[in-house]
Amino acid sequence: MPAKDIRDSAKKVPSGIINALSMSRTRIEKFHSRQSLKPFKYSDDAGIFGQMVVPLDRVGVYVPGGTASYMSSVLMACIPARLAGVKSIAICTPGKQGRVPAEILAAAEMCRVREIYPIGGAHAIAALAYGTESIRRVQKIVGPGGAFVSAAKLLVRNDCEIDFLAGPSEVLIIADSGASPELIARDMLAQLEHDPLARAVLVTSSSRTARETEAFLVGLISTARRKSIASKAAERGAIFIVTRNMKDALVFANEYAPEHLLIDTEKPEAVLSEVRNAGSVFLGSNSSVVFGDYCSGTNHILPTMGVAAVKSSLSVYDFLKIIPYQNLSVKGAVKLSKVVDILARAEGLPAHADAAIARRTKKVK
Repeated sequence: MPAKDIRDSAKKVPSGIINALSMSRTRIEKFHSRQSLKPFKYSDDAGIFGQMVVPLDRVGVYVPGGTASYMSSVLMACIPARLAGVKSIAICTPGKQGRVPAEILAAAEMCRVREIYPIGGAHAIAALAYGTESIRRVQKIVGPGGAFVSAAKLLVRNDCEIDFLAGPSEVLIIADSGASPELIARDMLAQLEHDPLARAVLVTSSSRTARETEAFLVGLISTARRKSIASKAAERGAIFIVTRNMKDALVFANEYAPEHLLIDTEKPEAVLSEVRNAGSVFLGSNSSVVFGDYCSGTNHILPTMGVAAVKSSLSVYDFLKIIPYQNLSVKGAVKLSKVVDILARAEGLPAHADAAIARRTKKVK
């Protein structure tokens, strides 16, 4: 995209949206600036040891298009990358007749990203991973996308690092008898309107809460602006589970490993320590998932479909690499060569043993 179009984008966006983006950026920076991996250095009788923390040189950010303009995803991906120290960021996002929505350009400008390509889908992932005549390849691709984008990320992951494979949006809500069925239903609808394959699961020990929430959800969907998407998603994705007690609800949640976990109980903080698998956790009836989607500060690029059992939300850590180093003393090389000699020969690698022993006999300084 022309640099002038990016610079002038804010002029085309209503001031209310610009102000909201600015507030979101501030809160996302506030949260993510506290994420850090620290270098260290220590010495012992063998020498000096430590680790460096180094940012990636160049990353690609995929920003979805289609039925919505995900300007918030620009902030969620680019802010942690910038805080990590990444110098070069390229954004790919579906262009409409070669044009990127001004809101996305304005969000990119806020993150000091001016390399933006109006392409989407699998070919955008291929371009970022392998490079083209006009797009320089990246080291890692982050950001959510549809089925074709996820499939493309799966295909390139041996040649270019990716964050994770993100499927349709999902929420799992744990609620007790004191939770508001209306508020629960609104959070379920907020997920269901994303995609026909989205899921919204309520797990509760109260059959009344389940019944009333379902009734509210049916009513909300009937008048929803994205009714066609939400109703299709609800057919298979709106799920109501009644458990014997709240302990069973937590067991189920950890097995399910949801993208978003909302705990709407009397004392949600009391059960937080029991959560083992979740992309992002929201505690209490005030903590709607939508706040995390936009402006509370946590990241909304999250693992889905059970991947939260082994993967974390996008963070500053995704853009850093650890490089260990060592500087052995003569005394340390002599001491450790004895260990290497024994272990390497036991493993059938004599050249390893000889390389260690050479340091002992040559007295290298």
